[in-house]
Amino acid sequence: MDPASSIPKVMIGVAFGSLASIVFYFAYDSRRKGSKDAIVIRPPNPNWKQGDGSDSIDISMKMVVLMPEDVLGGCYPLVISAYVPRPIALVSTISKDGVVNLAPFSYSGAMSHDPPCICFSVCRKPGGVRKDTLVNIEDNGEMVIHIVNEWFVSAANHTCGNFRPEEDEMELAGLTSVPSQVVRPPRCLESAVHMECKLKHSYEVKNNDGKITATMILAEVVCFHVREDLLDTNDGKGPVQVKFEGYKPISRLGGNTYGTTSYIYDMPRPDRPISGRRV
Repeated sequence: MDPASSIPKVMIGVAFGSLASIVFYFAYDSRRKGSKDAIVIRPPNPNWKQGDGSDSIDISMKMVVLMPEDVLGGCYPLVISAYVPRPIALVSTISKDGVVNLAPFSYSGAMSHDPPCICFSVCRKPGGVRKDTLVNIEDNGEMVIHIVNEWFVSAANHTCGNFRPEEDEMELAGLTSVPSQVVRPPRCLESAVHMECKLKHSYEVKNNDGKITATMILAEVVCFHVREDLLDTNDGKGPVQVKFEGYKPISRLGGNTYGTTSYIYDMPRPDRPISGRRV
């Protein structure tokens, strides 16, 4: 190919790439400044049928085998970059002395609905030292789990700093503390969903040397708080759910990377009829 003949194509490619970047920037900036709706798109392959398999990936590509004990630099970077996206549990607790603690945990997930339970894991600090969140939960068994939303992610991220036990992270981050209904720890008003919880179970995770490296907390939800404009009750007939439009939840990816959910689509389960979007 004549190098000169490829110049126009390169210029078109650069121009298109720049235009796409500009469009993305303004779309995200508009969303960041208050656009309420995620963009609903169609599923990747709406015509998929049983037996069709993957849409496009080349399954002949080589897989690299990694045994946990052989992973260079330890498994932490590998785990948090591979198991994504993860919801962030922003957990408020209170000490025996009445000091509020607020901290985010991305080793988290919903475990059940009857009763409603959320699980998150609190890793140990260097030297096996327990984090303030764990100390408080083991002392009184109460906490509030919040969803992190786009509009206060910077403040939520600040609470993960290595602050002293006597410091109130909610106050340091400039967030608003409000009383809970059932439990003693306060709630963070900026979050769109708060779940007051009581400790149901805890499980200590030990490494091959028998050292405790994390504690898994199974928290039973005893009271929900949902922002009114995001609550859908289906005209009082149920089922009750949170509207995704306007919710803007933040997810944790690898390293210091976070993610938003800007595009959504519906895919019905194979054993249930298509009911359509209600929210």
